[in-house]
Amino acid sequence: MRKVRWGVLGCANFARNTAIPAMLKSNNVELTAVASRTIGRAEQFQRDFGFDKAYGSYEELLADPDVEAIYDPLPNGMHGEWTIKAAIAGKHSLCEKPFTVSLDEAKAVDAAIKQHGVLAMEAFMWRFHPMHLRVRELIAEGEIGTIRNVRVAFTFSIAREPNVRLSDALAGGGIMDVGCYCISQSRFLFDAEPTSVFAIADYDPEYNVDMLASGILTFPGGRASFDCGFELPFRCEYEVAGSKGRIVCPLSILPGENAEIHVHANNGVRTETFPGFNQYVLEFEHFSRAVAGEETLRYGTEDAIKQQRVIDAVYKSTRLGVSVSV
Repeated sequence: MRKVRWGVLGCANFARNTAIPAMLKSNNVELTAVASRTIGRAEQFQRDFGFDKAYGSYEELLADPDVEAIYDPLPNGMHGEWTIKAAIAGKHSLCEKPFTVSLDEAKAVDAAIKQHGVLAMEAFMWRFHPMHLRVRELIAEGEIGTIRNVRVAFTFSIAREPNVRLSDALAGGGIMDVGCYCISQSRFLFDAEPTSVFAIADYDPEYNVDMLASGILTFPGGRASFDCGFELPFRCEYEVAGSKGRIVCPLSILPGENAEIHVHANNGVRTETFPGFNQYVLEFEHFSRAVAGEETLRYGTEDAIKQQRVIDAVYKSTRLGVSVSV
């Protein structure tokens, strides 16, 4: 297993507190370069984390021939633009969610990726946690019967102050920030694509972004309901209900050291635990193996396009007040 040389675009707090520490723990990641629009901040990250190089612009990092793969934690509205620029520069990209701001942009990214022969993946780290793979295994084995309903929630409260999550120009809002997880998990658990959506949202008159949204995704075999946003207490959970039982995941996105699922089946309840896993490390290691040609990428731009198609339909439904075909 060889180490892949990574560059990080931007010095976001999430990169500092979560992503880069996970990269340091990954056994096939080499921190080669970091870039910021302010060279001083990039140099601080270099000192703090041991990057080989620091750049005062994203363009300089993309021009570095030593960098193989890019981690992109930039604001939502910048993801598509810089994934395309990275592809043109011959760099692979692990891009934070949401992958793009529209279906058209997702298709443009896909075209660039294919034209330049690189890989790109939307960074839904939760998909690599063993507890979710176990849930899908239990579903496939018929543990809870035929899946008919999925319920997903991801909410938390934020202050009304300048915040990238509240920036309409940078594709802020609850659906883009946390609702995308609900949509992705619904698709994952049904292992299918929804045929229609109906959603409602509360749009903030000052920031013009959705603060709280709820919706129903109709799948060929059942329905998924979700709620997301910034005006409720912290919740990140899902329940999968089948004809013979159900599975509850109480901390589905941010399990920390308390990863567990509760299986209600066969007239009883059991808890399965999954200690010691860092889902971010698992994600970085998988993508690095894919870049090195040691493994097939699990989730490419085709999946990101399907995800964005649903998000677009959700937004359209919130604006029109009707059910929308996907």
